[in-house]
Amino acid sequence: MPNIMNGWLLYFIIAVDLITSFLILFAAYSRRVHALPVMSKVGIAALAFGFFGESSLNIKFILTGADILSDSFPFWLLQDFGTLVVVIYYFQAKYK
Repeated sequence: MPNIMNGWLLYFIIAVDLITSFLILFAAYSRRVHALPVMSKVGIAALAFGFFGESSLNIKFILTGADILSDSFPFWLLQDFGTLVVVIYYFQAKYK
């Protein structure tokens, strides 16, 4: 298994997370997103903040070498929470 912290893989993960969070941010102004229910919007916003939080913690690790676990609110958990909200709403709407 490759060592994620010392190779190019960490830079790739940071780039993917930042690109994804900015795509979600710019897609938020789409008419399709305005038509979504509030819970889907909350889930999508949590996803964007989670991706951004994860990439910022990884950048902090690269710059300072400090532990990437956050002592305050772990914003990277928002990524998982946002995915959960979007998936729950999708299956709830699909099978109603």
